[in-house]
Amino acid sequence: MSRIVVRPRIQIPILVVIFTVWTLLGVTYFTSGDVVAERDWFGIVLGCVLVTSGLTGIWRAVRLSVVIDAEGVRVRGFDSRDQVTPWSAIQSVDCVQIDERGGFPLYAPVLRLGDEAGAMALSALGSYLRQDAERKVEQLRSFKAGAARS
Repeated sequence: MSRIVVRPRIQIPILVVIFTVWTLLGVTYFTSGDVVAERDWFGIVLGCVLVTSGLTGIWRAVRLSVVIDAEGVRVRGFDSRDQVTPWSAIQSVDCVQIDERGGFPLYAPVLRLGDEAGAMALSALGSYLRQDAERKVEQLRSFKAGAARS
């Protein structure tokens, strides 16, 4: 089974631009030289925090994805640790309307897990077209079946 990485097309560039501006805001504290020359510790710490958090935000934004491979499904979120769901823990994959945005329904694959875990929607694989979402669900089902045979 080959590894498939699906990344959000709109969310990543927007987050990268926002955090680049955030990083540049932190860099401006050091460009005039007054903050460092006068040893303004509040300005130095604030500039370092802005630069560090901006670079961290850019790194986290670039990592956003859903990775599908022989082990299972890995969801790399922006604000949380990676969620790895092995194929053995997935009971079924269904296509469900998970949200409504701008008056249009958003369909996405939903992984049905064991009784205690419930379900996990893969919103990064979502689509406004039900046929597109169904195609992704069929791919996930075939990956699950392939992993069960291995």
